[in-house]
Amino acid sequence: MPSTSELAIGVLRWVEYAGLIYLIGVFVVRRLGANTPRIAWARPPMELALGAALVGGLGVVVGQALVAGHSLSGAVTLLSGDAAGWVRVARVAAEGVALGLCLLGRRMVAPLALFAAASLAFAGHAAAQQQPAGPIFADAMHVLSAGVWAGGIMALATVRPPGGWSGEEGKAMLVRFGGVALIAFAITAMTGVLEASAGISYLSDLWTTPYGVVLGVKSAGVLVMVVLSVLAWRRGLGLVRFEAVVAVLVLAATAVLAATPIPPLTTDLSMNPVGVDIRH
Repeated sequence: MPSTSELAIGVLRWVEYAGLIYLIGVFVVRRLGANTPRIAWARPPMELALGAALVGGLGVVVGQALVAGHSLSGAVTLLSGDAAGWVRVARVAAEGVALGLCLLGRRMVAPLALFAAASLAFAGHAAAQQQPAGPIFADAMHVLSAGVWAGGIMALATVRPPGGWSGEEGKAMLVRFGGVALIAFAITAMTGVLEASAGISYLSDLWTTPYGVVLGVKSAGVLVMVVLSVLAWRRGLGLVRFEAVVAVLVLAATAVLAATPIPPLTTDLSMNPVGVDIRH
């Protein structure tokens, strides 16, 4: 059973993920709304999401450092002792500066938020691999593309088009978003498969290890989102808010997955009855 501190860090990680993914979606929706003809109502708010990202990010970084360092001085030493620690500090700093600029009505919020989202890859399983450069890049692309797709859905759920999503402007916005989301989903799926192949040694790991089970739950949630997206964009059903709820739950599974150890590579086929090595 996870400890109280682990549960707290897990919840804070979920909050940070949700805030950053939603922010990327806000940037996408606002950009699409600014295209000609302009859709004036397509301006989802971002202040609360920036605040959530900062609170979650600060809590995760400080909490993990205190747990691993066993004291305040140990936490400081841990965060300042290597490049990974400094990236974590820079991520939280970017979230804080982005919030300040947003509240002041200044620019440069998007680059800082995108940096913070991409740098999540340095704190995940990818950074622990023997040759981390490629996995970190793939993980960062996974986060950013998921922000365009899933974050865009979350952002759309916070706005109300005149006439609803079945109205003329609502349908126009869904058409604009659909083209971008399709490409983003393809990148998310491709990088997700790469991540899964690095974490799963045998097909049986999908149902015999905690990592595989959580990965399966996350994948099932993504599949539900795909079905809802098809119904929304092809048949004009107003399922955006329900889809956004599923997206938030998928992010919860993602937060749990990030804290779940990758199953060790083993050659004992009696423990893996399928016996198919899909890691390489």
